[in-house]
Amino acid sequence: MHNTPHSTQFLALTRRLLLAFSSAGAIPRMPDQDIDHYSELALFHDIGKRVVPSAILNKPGSLTPEEFAVMKTHTIEGCRLLTEDPELSAREDFSLICDVCRHHHERWDGGGYPDGLSGSCIAPWVQVVRLADAFDALLHPRPYKPAYLWT
Repeated sequence: MHNTPHSTQFLALTRRLLLAFSSAGAIPRMPDQDIDHYSELALFHDIGKRVVPSAILNKPGSLTPEEFAVMKTHTIEGCRLLTEDPELSAREDFSLICDVCRHHHERWDGGGYPDGLSGSCIAPWVQVVRLADAFDALLHPRPYKPAYLWT
């Protein structure tokens, strides 16, 4: 993964949230080295967007239901892309990378995608990545909306 200013900010945000939730007991306690590791793995969460057409990724305004269905495939496509990379697929933590790619849009109530997982079926650290992703969307403008918070 290439480090960009945005990816560096996302990594830092994810790390801070993991540390805060771990320290507060909201997720199982994690040693600092695990927090650092999971924060770095979180950078893979949207790799599947590489196969989503740019017309959908960069569309101003709301997506149609059909376009949103295509957008949602980035979770599954991310895992597919990762399996095609022999170096990544040989990593000891490959299942963790696939987990964050596939499940970072799952919701505690089961209303997420792609698998409709709920509650403790979603790894705690992936739940935190979901929160970091949502907060990141508030901080940074998207083609379909302005930033909501000052950075």
